[in-house]
Amino acid sequence: MKKINSLSKVLITGGAGNIGSFIADQCIELGHEVIIADNFYNGKYRNISGHLDSGKATLETIDIGSYEMVKYAFEKHRPEYVSHQASLMILDSDKFPHKAIDTNITGTFNIIQACYEFGVKKLTYGSSASVYGNPRFIPVTEDHPFDNQTLYGATKIAKEALMQSWAYTHKVPYVGFRYFNIYSERQGLGAFYTQVFQKWIHAIYNDQEIIMYGDGGQTLDLVHSSDAARANVLALFNDKVKNEHFNVGTGKETSLKEILSLIENLLGKKAAVKYVESDPHLVRRRCSSIEKIKTQIGFEPTVTVEEGTKKYIDYLIKGKI
Repeated sequence: MKKINSLSKVLITGGAGNIGSFIADQCIELGHEVIIADNFYNGKYRNISGHLDSGKATLETIDIGSYEMVKYAFEKHRPEYVSHQASLMILDSDKFPHKAIDTNITGTFNIIQACYEFGVKKLTYGSSASVYGNPRFIPVTEDHPFDNQTLYGATKIAKEALMQSWAYTHKVPYVGFRYFNIYSERQGLGAFYTQVFQKWIHAIYNDQEIIMYGDGGQTLDLVHSSDAARANVLALFNDKVKNEHFNVGTGKETSLKEILSLIENLLGKKAAVKYVESDPHLVRRRCSSIEKIKTQIGFEPTVTVEEGTKKYIDYLIKGKI
């Protein structure tokens, strides 16, 4: 990624998390001053500790559901750019619906309000392919109808509506990303497919039985978190792109069976598989069209599923799984 001549203050919500920490990495590499805002519900201190220890990033431990805390961070640091990645994930949204509304909707409104109040130049944020529900056609383009089936997806649709309304009425420029199946060695267990990754690796490594949901033919569009982060950084500092939503994926499908085979090959072990009914959180097929983001932002994924899975396994083995 090319260095940018004009360096800025960038505030990242969820900056210790799976995507946010990679955004922090990339902004710091470009020379920007980075403020990480996180309450560590999903985020991990280890993802950002090197930047904090070196003084390359500043930490604000805040809950975005509180406007007072959000306003304090904005008033203190006066960021010029904001990347809003803080979110309650799909499984926790089911378990704690009030918290999902508070974080994903109220928290997002608080960030938009602060961006308006403090004159932020641009805001990027994370939406989700969940807004599409079970796809009516493959690959899924950005004009695919919303057919959401979860509370999590509903909060993402609400986020998009809030962004659009404030861009229109208050001129707060934004770029939103509908993430497909994001994964990395820094991820938590907040999504169904991320549990599959970590639980399968752990079980196979320790010669334990794994659970295969359905027939294993369900597909994911697996995009590494560092690539999702790069999409945000490319858009954040591109003055020509604003008030748009983009898919972030690879445009390729990987089945659960293919993921299992890949993990087996990388670990050098065969899995003992127990087949059970498919989980309701698992959409039958996920595959994005990324033509729009390629054309308008110049984004293409760089980390293959094989490379990303190896990084994940190496990371877990280093921590003794």
